[in-house]
Amino acid sequence: MLLFKKKVKIFLYIFAWILYGVFHTVSMCFIIRISLVLLIIDAIIHASVWAGLGILLKQVLRHGKYETLLPIQQFINYVALSVLTVLLWLGMSYLLDYILLQKTAIQFLPTLPIRAMIGLQVYWIFILSSRRNSHTTIENDKNSDKFFSADCEIIDRITVKTGQKLHIIPLEELIYIQSDGDYVQLVSKDGKYLKEQTMKYFEIHLPQNQFVRIHRSYIVNIAYITRIESYGKQNQIVGLKNKEWLKVSISGYKLLKETLRL
Repeated sequence: MLLFKKKVKIFLYIFAWILYGVFHTVSMCFIIRISLVLLIIDAIIHASVWAGLGILLKQVLRHGKYETLLPIQQFINYVALSVLTVLLWLGMSYLLDYILLQKTAIQFLPTLPIRAMIGLQVYWIFILSSRRNSHTTIENDKNSDKFFSADCEIIDRITVKTGQKLHIIPLEELIYIQSDGDYVQLVSKDGKYLKEQTMKYFEIHLPQNQFVRIHRSYIVNIAYITRIESYGKQNQIVGLKNKEWLKVSISGYKLLKETLRL
């Protein structure tokens, strides 16, 4: 089932960039007078580069932990990332245009400002789509394991299979758990591991006096919390022993205070 879902996602991803290629070809027809064949080649190049950058962007968003930043810092990071992404896209695409089309590529230079505008729009659509998918996954988390009862067995270790290796993570070495698309990321003293499991599962099966879901994306081991700080209006973040900071939601902060008896 998981393999089928991955194949569907790959198909939809490729199909989305094919649609972009069609849009690119049509839009350039009204801007520059050049043969349709060359426009199609140009569109394939730009769509392919975007597809590659999109995969890279997903990794940046997944590991960047932007949700832990202040809103203004998030905005600055997204804007800086948009400029870098569009410049990379234009530079790589034009280089490939020049290699494949040679002198014909010079005719595309006057269209660079328009391409940059289109690139920025594509970037923000991609970002908003990624964030919406992330939120959808989190909402599905809340509903997926409803059949678990309150007296479910409490686990004392987590096993993770990586290739041919089986890692056993004792709970006392688990620092926090982060939602990561269709997986969760387990952050321990020894490293980080991906596991196909829901946040709701761990919320129910971990000892509630030791692990608290402080945010829709985080479950933290309170033994590793070193400080709690406020920022903005009714917003908190927690500092951990590994020097990381995690964002705390309003409901998560209330639960954290109850657990810590503050």
